[in-house]
Amino acid sequence: MTDEVTARAGQVLGQAMAFQPAKLVLAGVRLGLFAALAEGPLPEEGLRERLELGRRGCDHFLAALAELGFLERTADGAWANARVSEQLLVPGDPASLSGFLQLADRVMYPAWDRLAEGLRSEEPQAATYSGEDMFDQLYDSEEKKDGLVRMAEDASRPLIPALAEVFDWASYGSVLELGGCRGNVLAGLVGAHPHLEARVFDLPQLEEDFDAHMAALGTTGKLGFHGGDFFAGPLPEADVLMLGHALVDWNDDQRAQLVKNAFAGVRPGGAFLVWDPVIVPGEESYLRNLLRSLNLQLMTPHGKGYTLAQCTGWMHDAGFARVEHRSLGHDVTLVIAHKGG
Repeated sequence: MTDEVTARAGQVLGQAMAFQPAKLVLAGVRLGLFAALAEGPLPEEGLRERLELGRRGCDHFLAALAELGFLERTADGAWANARVSEQLLVPGDPASLSGFLQLADRVMYPAWDRLAEGLRSEEPQAATYSGEDMFDQLYDSEEKKDGLVRMAEDASRPLIPALAEVFDWASYGSVLELGGCRGNVLAGLVGAHPHLEARVFDLPQLEEDFDAHMAALGTTGKLGFHGGDFFAGPLPEADVLMLGHALVDWNDDQRAQLVKNAFAGVRPGGAFLVWDPVIVPGEESYLRNLLRSLNLQLMTPHGKGYTLAQCTGWMHDAGFARVEHRSLGHDVTLVIAHKGG
């Protein structure tokens, strides 16, 4: 082979076999490796005993994670979490991604193994539910509900500071979050803008979880909960309605209907805020959000990514007068639709 072909072969293999380093990190989370090392460095033998690991391959597993930047060696040869693992992979930390990664390992990874089947059938490949009523089924199981809630909060938590800053909240008095789950995003928003009258609108099955979470955060009484289905009947009114990481869960007809329902609920002069991994050609996030779109097809009965132009069209068709967008970071775009006064 020529040098050019050899280089291309290495690139192709690197991309095609990228599941191997991915699984290293997911296995570390599943085994409790990063949680164990959060208590302090341990030698390999101590880790094997603590995590019930065999001798074969353990040394190379740890060395590979170190090469990826997730572990470090101490002066006496023990293993320790690298700073990135301390910040993002230790369960219980507010910034931890461990809940998201545990669900990704358990649900997403097997579904991606069936990508070819999913592209042929157009059917979801996740083994967590069947039929069309995904959320009702997931919320009827405490284990599945908890996993979905942790995953959603891990994904939205890094966006809260930017969401609190890039929109003119001082000009509005009330906010209703559609699909707001346990109220984690709204709690952060109200912490930054305490003048807001804030309510979550989500399925009634989540009200008990909402109450418990508000008590844990010390925000009981500062936020309200309204149970319902945002596709059925009129929505409660507010100056601002918002929907995060959720418009992607539905097909285009459902999205258009949901935007129309939101328009009716936004008071004159108010706004509707949507944030998602919107597909924007030419942006650095373009490929990553195409992959997220395929993930939605594998995980949901209706979901698929959408472009900024599509979203803008749904907003204008519903009656919103002006549409703008801002980046929230983390490949997420905030779309702001303004309603006339």
